[in-house]
This record gives sequence, structure tokens and C-alpha cells, in this order.
Amino acid sequence: MSSPTFHHLTWSKTEVPRHRHNLADSAAATPDLEALGLPHQAGLAKNSDRVLAELGHSLGLRLSAPSGRVLVTAGGSEANACVFGALVRPGEEVLVETPGYEPHYEAPRVFGIAVRRFTRPLGDAPDLAAAVESTLSERTRMIVVSHLHNPSGLPLAPQVVAGLERLASSRGLWILCDEIFRDLAPGPLGTHAAQGPRWVATGSLTKAYGLGGLRIGWIAASEEVLARAEQLQNAFSAVPALPSATLALALVPHLDRLRTRAHEILATNRARWLEFLARRPVLGPWTASQGTTTWCQVGGDRGDAFSEFASRRFDLAVVPGRFFGDPAGIRVGLGRDPASFAAALEVFGRAVMAFEAARPPSGGRGAAEVIQGSA
Repeated sequence: MSSPTFHHLTWSKTEVPRHRHNLADSAAATPDLEALGLPHQAGLAKNSDRVLAELGHSLGLRLSAPSGRVLVTAGGSEANACVFGALVRPGEEVLVETPGYEPHYEAPRVFGIAVRRFTRPLGDAPDLAAAVESTLSERTRMIVVSHLHNPSGLPLAPQVVAGLERLASSRGLWILCDEIFRDLAPGPLGTHAAQGPRWVATGSLTKAYGLGGLRIGWIAASEEVLARAEQLQNAFSAVPALPSATLALALVPHLDRLRTRAHEILATNRARWLEFLARRPVLGPWTASQGTTTWCQVGGDRGDAFSEFASRRFDLAVVPGRFFGDPAGIRVGLGRDPASFAAALEVFGRAVMAFEAARPPSGGRGAAEVIQGSA
């Protein structure tokens, strides 16, 4: 078996920082906690068990988690890995959505788990559960979805959730719902882990709160699942970094304020994005995202081609679709501070026009098919 390859994360860490203009970030802009008058420093806790227990219960209460707590992890990546390793055995199979987040289909391979993919439509899909069911095999033990969807920023519709719940209950399957972007959506807080005992949800403080530097994530599930996941965590971090956990606990009372801040940034940037679309062409149909990312469908392998073109010619980072299993698209980040976003968006417009101008004049669709997107 070949080794898992996390190309997207490597690219994000090594390539994105070297660009002058950035539309690749998927998190809300990092807040200046000190300037906001919020807790911004933490020492090394003397009682790690107490801090982690209080943080787990505080976050669990905030989300109405089924266990009344969550298992605190070293970021969302550890949360997802612990779920895969705890609930699926080597040789068994998970079904993962495509386009989808690369670690969702690479991390299971760390444990010798087989991975197959199903198409997640970028729009209304009331029969998604039926489509997933038709893809199941005898080895399938888990279905992996995201809410909000990464890369499109679209939610799981209630009828889809109900269909997946019926499928999980009738077939004895686990459903892992990655909710790392969930709090960017409007409406009340919550977790799909409350749907039933076959549901497991993962989340973090990274995307909606801009606190990725803390590396604090969590798992919401039944007590049985949390206990199994905690055993896997012993093979990774054992416990998250205590200064991060201590500062996260101090910030829990202020998370609503930070969430509101992220929504305000998104409202500003989304309005600018829609105004941009109204006056300039964009690379293919785009998704009406509720989160910090939107997906533009270019066609063929032109998503990857445009990402490379924008990088080379305009010093602009946008995420190529191959990292989501679909080189036809690109993911555009909407969460940066409004001034940086506006500057990058202007460069993005010039890159689109130059890319379109480079296509063959013979009626072929060589460089891109540029059409007006619609919600």
C-alpha cells in the first residue's frame, strides 16, 4: 500500500506564504485578541485534567453535544484521525464526498482503511442518501461528509441529514460530519452529533474564530465513542498543549463575540465578491457559500491551470481543485481582513481576464470558459 500524501497541507504551508496576494486561506482572519480586550496569554496549567475537563464541558454545553462534553483534541486534524482509527478497522472502508477535503480521504489510509468516493452535488441534492446507499459495499463502515462543505461552503440540507440518519440506523454505519466550518453559517449553534448514536462530529476554533494558532479541536459523540477516540489520542498528542487549552477556556465566554466578528468580515467580503461578479466575469459557475470558501467550476483541468497561471503571473494564491479531487475547479477564500481581501480580489479579476485572453481564438475553450456565476 502506498503512503498517504497530504499535498494540500504541504502546499498551504510552503507555497501560500510566498505569495503577495492570498485568496487561499479558509479561516476567518486571525483576531488581535489584545486589541479586542480579550484574554490573549496563558501559562502552563498546574492541573491539566481540570483545564481539559472544563474546556470539554464548556464546549460541549455550547454545542449541546450529546455527551454533555466534547473530547478536546490537538486541532481538527487530530479529531478526524482519532475518529477514523477508533471506529474503522484496517481493511474496512469509508465513503468520502468529492469534491472534498484531502485529509478526509488520505488520513484513513494511515490506518490501512480503504477509501472510496461519492459525488456531493454542489446544489440541492435531496436524494443524496439514496446515491450514497447505491455506492455502499459490504466493507463500508463510515460515511464522511462536511457541514459546511469544504470546498463549496454549502450546508447539508435537513432532508439530506434525515436521509443519512435513516441509512446509518438501518445499515449500522457511522457518519462522520466535519463541522469545522459550521459556526460560520447563520443561525443557532449545535452539532449533528445530536442526530443519533451513529453520528460523530468534529470541530475546531480555527475557521469560524480565527484561532488556528491554538490548535484546539474536538470530537462530539456518545460517551462510548469519545472513550474509544481518547484511546487513539494517546498515540498522537496524548493531551493538547496546555497553554492553548488554558487560553481557549478563558476565551469560551467570548466566542460569540469572535463568531460575530467573523460574520461581519464575511458580510463585507461577500458583498464585495457579489459586486465583483456583477461587473466582471468569473471562472465558471460559483457556489452560494455560507462560509469562508466558495467553489468556482472552470471545466476540464482548467482549475489547476488557472491556479498555476495566477501564481506565476500575478503572485496570487488560489487553491487548485486537484486537492479536492476535481481539477476542474478552484477554491476561493472569503475570510481575510476586508482590506487584504479587496486588494487580492482586484488582482484576481486581472488574472481572470488575462487567463481568458490567453485561450485559442478558434472557438476552442483552451484557457477557460468564463461565464457569469449565479447563486
